[in-house]
Amino acid sequence: MKNFSAGLNNFWVGLFTGIMLPIIIVAVLLYATVDKLTGLIEDTAIAPLISRSEQTFDKVDNLLLNLDDKVDDANLKDLALLAPLKNAQLFPELQALGSGVANLKQTVTDIDKQAVLANLQEKLQASLASKFPEDKAKELADNLISIAQVLASQSSNNTPLTVQ
Repeated sequence: MKNFSAGLNNFWVGLFTGIMLPIIIVAVLLYATVDKLTGLIEDTAIAPLISRSEQTFDKVDNLLLNLDDKVDDANLKDLALLAPLKNAQLFPELQALGSGVANLKQTVTDIDKQAVLANLQEKLQASLASKFPEDKAKELADNLISIAQVLASQSSNNTPLTVQ
């Protein structure tokens, strides 16, 4: 009877240890991982990066929603008007526009701003004239100048534009 009770005791100890040991190990590893991740996220060096990335994701999400709404509301005539822009390589013009906006944000006087705008318009019009008819190139350059003025006048976001 003594051996039976010892065996039964060993059975219950083994069962308890066999079940609880893996649960305890997994819980400890999970706690350590979560503690390290929350410590990393709360770190002062990474917190601004996380907040900026959240803002960027919000802006991208809003942009995608707006584009989706505009595409849903567009008709075939609107899409046909955008067909010439599909094959045009406007990246150099957009780079010039970005650098022009950065220059506009740095200038102080109205005379300097007008000079930067005139220079930017000449550069854009010359570049666009090789890709579009003359009247369309002038109209597109005027529209890009208007966009540059709006971007430069926004004082809520004073981060400089970077052009690569």
